[in-house]
Order: sequence, then C-alpha cells, then structure tokens
Amino acid sequence: MIKKICLSVFCITLIFSVATIKAETNIQALANYFDLLVSGNTESASYLGLDNCRERGTRFGIEYDNIPLKIACYSPIVKDIDLMRGHLQPPTKKTGRLESGFTTLYYSAIVNGALTEHTYYMHRINDYYWLTFPQDYYTRGWETKESKYFRIRYHISLDEDLNDIALAEADNFIDEIAKELKFSKEELQVLADKKIEYIYCETDKRVEEITGHLVKGTYDMPSNDIISAFFPHHHEIIHLLVNYKLKKLPLYALPLLREGSAVYFGGRWGKALNTLALIGEFLLAEDIVSIDSIITFAAFNKVATSNIAYSVAGLFSGYLIERAGIDNYMVLYRNLCGDFNSLMALTADEIKQKFADVVKVENWDKLQIDFRVYLDKIISDARLTPGISKKGKELYNAGGVIIRDSKEYYTFEISAMANDTVVGNLLFDKQVALDGKRSSLFEEQYKLSEKFSGYRFGVRYDRNEVGVYDYATNHLIAKYIWSLRPSDDYYDEKEHKLYFKFSKNVLPFKLNKKMEFNLLSN
Repeated sequence: MIKKICLSVFCITLIFSVATIKAETNIQALANYFDLLVSGNTESASYLGLDNCRERGTRFGIEYDNIPLKIACYSPIVKDIDLMRGHLQPPTKKTGRLESGFTTLYYSAIVNGALTEHTYYMHRINDYYWLTFPQDYYTRGWETKESKYFRIRYHISLDEDLNDIALAEADNFIDEIAKELKFSKEELQVLADKKIEYIYCETDKRVEEITGHLVKGTYDMPSNDIISAFFPHHHEIIHLLVNYKLKKLPLYALPLLREGSAVYFGGRWGKALNTLALIGEFLLAEDIVSIDSIITFAAFNKVATSNIAYSVAGLFSGYLIERAGIDNYMVLYRNLCGDFNSLMALTADEIKQKFADVVKVENWDKLQIDFRVYLDKIISDARLTPGISKKGKELYNAGGVIIRDSKEYYTFEISAMANDTVVGNLLFDKQVALDGKRSSLFEEQYKLSEKFSGYRFGVRYDRNEVGVYDYATNHLIAKYIWSLRPSDDYYDEKEHKLYFKFSKNVLPFKLNKKMEFNLLSN
C-alpha cells in the first residue's frame, strides 16, 4: 500500500512538473525547470528535456558523482545547486529566437564575485517547451548513416568525405580498444545495439557554434555525443570509452591522464601516437615540456593552450599503462578524478607519489629514470626509421623509387629526379570505395594542384621528412622528421638519395609487385 501511495505521488508530481512546461513563454518554462532542481526533484526535471536527449545521455550507464542530472552536467546550477539556489531569479536576462521553433536562453549572474553563465536551448513542439541539446538544433535536416557502432549525423556537403572504408575503420577501432580496455562481450554489445552518436560537422566553426569552443572536436559529456569536424576522431572517442569503462566517476579527471590516455590510444587530430613520439621525445629532451610542468590540473591547462602538452602526456600515459597494466591504470585514473576544487588542490608531490606507487618504484626520481628507459625503447622501435639494407626482394622500381621487402620492413631507396631535389608521393592501394570521394588530408596537402584519385595510401617524402598517410581515414600512420632526430642514414648528400624503411605492420596488407602504384612528383 505504501509503495502504491509513493508511486501515485511521484506520478502526480511528474504530471504536474511536465504540465507546467506548457507555459506562456520559454522563460517561464526555464523557471519551472530551476524550481524542480532547487526542490531536489531532479528526476522530474529530467523529463522537461526531450525524450531522445534524455535517452542519449543515459544510454551507456555513465554517471558522475554528486551530479544529480547528468544530461545537464555542464550547467553551473547542476554542478552546485546549494550554491546557486539563491541566484536563479530572473532565470534569464536574454533570449534568442532561432529557426524551427528553437530558442536560446542565456543565464548569467554574479556568484561569489564571479560571473557565471550558461546557455540553454529549448524546442517548442506544439504548445510545449522542451530543453534540448544545441547539436539537435544545428543538425536539423542533416543526413544520417549507421555502422556497427556509430550513428553519424553529417552535413550533406560531407557526403563525398564519408566513405565506407572510414566507417569500417571506425568500427575496427572500437573492437581494438575494447580489447585494450577489457570490455566484456555484453559491454561491447551495448555499443553495437545503442550506437555512439557522432555529429560530423563540415567545419571547425560549426563545432564552435555547437560547443562554444573553437576546436577540431570534442566528447560532449551530457549527451555522450562525439561532435567533430573530423571522422573518425579517435581521440574524442577514447574519452567516451574511458568513461564507459569506469561507468561511475567524478566529473573532472586529472588532465595529464585524461588527455594522455586519449593520445596513447587514439592519437591527436588524426596523428597516431607513434607519429607524435618523436615530437614528444624532442620536447622532453630539450626541456620545452617536462612531466613536472604538466602534472597538476592548473599546470597542464596552462601549457595545453599551445597544444605541446599532448604528445608528452600520451607518452607518459603509455608508460604508466605498459608498466602498471590497464587495470591498475584505470584505478589510478579514477583515484585522480574529483570535483574541480579537489583536483585544483592536489599538489605535484601528491600526484607524483601516486604515479610512483602504481609502477612500483620507490620515488619520483627513480620513476623518471625508468620513464627515460621506456622513451628510448619507444624511439628505437619506431615504425618508420632512416637507413636501409639493400637486401630483400624488389617489389617496385620506377621513377627513381625502389621498394624492397626486407623481412620485417619495407625499405625505400629514392633518387632525385631533377635539380637534385628528392620530393614526391608514392600512392598505392586504389579502392573502388573511394571513387568519387574526397580526402580532406589529400586536399590539405595538394590544394588544387592534384585531384584525389582513390588511392588509399601514400608515402610522401622530401629531404626533411617522410610520412605514411591513409587518405581514406585522413590519418597519419607513420612519420620520421629529420630535424627532430637527425641521421646521416636518411639522406645521402653526394648521391642525392633518400633511404628509409617502415614496419610491415604499418599497413593492413602486404605490398606486392602486382599492386598499382602512382608516383606524384611533389
């Protein structure tokens, strides 16, 4: 009987709460929402959001400690209701009318001497106002495509960019990371059944319109959506998968680990960690960045504004993971999460001791020595390195380029074609799936001087550097830069020749003589 009474009371409260959103203005609707939050009725408050928003925000079972309403976890009001309850009138000082029944409401107030702001989006459907996510306004009318793990909403202008190879590689990435993070079959099946929502934007500016930040992409924690002008954006996908692995965690994580794990597993802006390793090692060796300089919450955010912290963070997280194991790393990750104030209060010495403990060394000094050993191994095991042996089966010989199969490597010997300059791009693996498609990476490299012709891979080289590029996914998958690690084995000044090799595991298949190649002269 008591249960029935409680259920009845809840239903009446819920019906009353939802009914009150049928207000004369969206301002009244926002005021009703604030009233529910202040009264502690966050369950009913959640029902003032559109059904698909509420479902997306909760579909993977991720919860944030002391955040009573996850789908509003970016809201300063939800983050600290006790602090904000006296600052909610008026609910907004400025509104904006958008298209298709959408409006924006700008909350702002001076709280404890500081300006606190937040923008709410509402969608009027019939006579009702519903809270919604900004991406649902900006992506109205967009196209949709699904893969095994993703549901991609994309602007029609990107139809030529979104190819089947990229979709398949995005799914393969989930399968690979699921093994690394030790997802159960059930956890992986949830991703397949419910899908990761991916908002594929046509420009960085569109990402900024949606998120308020001019970035290439981001993981939107309230909705679980990936919002990016790049696909597949492995780095941001990792942020979601780490939170999905942990399920319940504080809202904030130590940036060194949060960004470090994303770089280690997912690279940065289409560059795999192995291609960033030379940069990271150089920054450490030249003392441009040190672990000490990015170890605390505030220190990392200060350095990260120039983006130079990320490659170092990726290398350091890789060290912790490979030395301690992923299970211990995840325990450490969770232990170094917290609310904003608690993370800001963590000292460098406290964090260093936690790092030393997880890799089972006595102190920070010994950890740094061990980290140096790890770095040396990473560099020595690089997937693309200068120098070759001229032994091995010849696979290609044309246009001054000789490729040989040398056990674990493909070796390249490249001669200058004119004016003693050695520059070019050897394209291979022509794919029907790329016919009529576009590669943003290829266009970035060649502007209008060359048209993308459906070759998936390219080895692009000059006297200063060489890279292996995947034009289907727009990823750099192997790299050597002479200025970061000079070697006389790379360029022969007298003969005007380049010599380099890359590991066979760089490519998903074996090169052979029958393969079609196309050599570009620049």
